[in-house]
Amino acid sequence: MSKKRIMVVEDEGITAMRIKNSLEQMGYHVTSTEFSGEEAVERAAEDRPDLVMMDIVLDGKMDGIEAAGQIRSGLSIPIIYLTAHSDEKMLKRIKDTEPFGYISKPFDERDLRVVVEIAFYKHEMDQKLKDHREALERKVAERTIDLESAIERLRQAEKELQLHAKELEESNTALKVLLKQRELDQKEFQNNMLSNIKHLIMPYVYNLKKSSALADELVYLNIIEANLNDIISPFSAKLSHQYLDFTPREIMIADLIKDGKQDKDIMVILNVSLDTVKAHRKNIRKKLAINNTKINLRTKLLSIAK
Repeated sequence: MSKKRIMVVEDEGITAMRIKNSLEQMGYHVTSTEFSGEEAVERAAEDRPDLVMMDIVLDGKMDGIEAAGQIRSGLSIPIIYLTAHSDEKMLKRIKDTEPFGYISKPFDERDLRVVVEIAFYKHEMDQKLKDHREALERKVAERTIDLESAIERLRQAEKELQLHAKELEESNTALKVLLKQRELDQKEFQNNMLSNIKHLIMPYVYNLKKSSALADELVYLNIIEANLNDIISPFSAKLSHQYLDFTPREIMIADLIKDGKQDKDIMVILNVSLDTVKAHRKNIRKKLAINNTKINLRTKLLSIAK
C-alpha cells in the first residue's frame, strides 16, 4: 500500500523540518516543503499531494489562506492550517476555504498525528459520499427515462383512443347510438389507462422504492404509489362518480377508512397531521349526509363499494 503524500508549506525553516520529520516518522511521504504561497500553488499542481499542511502567515504577497483557496478550488486537495494566532476576520476567511483541519503552534507530535488522521478520514468519507450520490443520481436518471418513456406511451395510447372516439362520433347520426358509443369508448379508455398504469408505471415505482436509500425519497415514492393505487381503485372511481364534490385527498382517505385503517395509520401513510385526518373524516361524513347520524363511516363506505 503506497504512503499518503503530504506537502508542507511553512516559512520557518526549523518548524518546517520538524513537521517533515514528524510526518515521515508517522509513515507519510512529504513531497516537498514550500516557503511561500506562490510556490505552494505551483508545486501542488505539479505533485498533486494527498494533503497540504498550510501555514497561514507566509513570506510573499500571497498568504496561506489565499494559497489554500486556490489549491482547494483548482485541485480539490484537502488543507490543514498551521498558525500561531488568528482573529475573527481571519477565521471567516479560513472557513471559506473549507479546511479539513486546524492546528495551533506550538504543537506536539500527538496533536499532529490526530489532526492528520482525522483529515484523511474526513476526506475519504466525503469522497465515498460523493461517489454514492453520483451513482444514485445516475440510477434515478435511468429510472426517470424509463418512467418518462412509459408515460409517453400512455399519452400516445390516450391520443389514439381520443381519435378513435372522435371518428366514431362523426360516424354516428343517431343521438342514442352516439351516446352509447361514447360510453363504450370511455370504458375502453379507462380500462386501457388502468392497465397501462399497472404494467407500465407501477413496476418502475416498485423498482425505485427498492433501490432508494434516502428517507425523503421513500416518502415521496410512497405518496406516488398511494395516488396511483387510488386511480386504479374501483371504489375511488365509484365514489368520484356518485359524489362529484369529493376532493382527491378525501377519496384517498375514504378508501383507507374503507380498508379498515385507523386515523393514526392514515396519518403515517399520507404524512399528514392527525387533525388533518379528522377534519377530512368530518367532511366525508357531511358529503355522505351521515354527519348527524350514528351510521358507521366505514360501513357506509363499504356499502358504496359493493
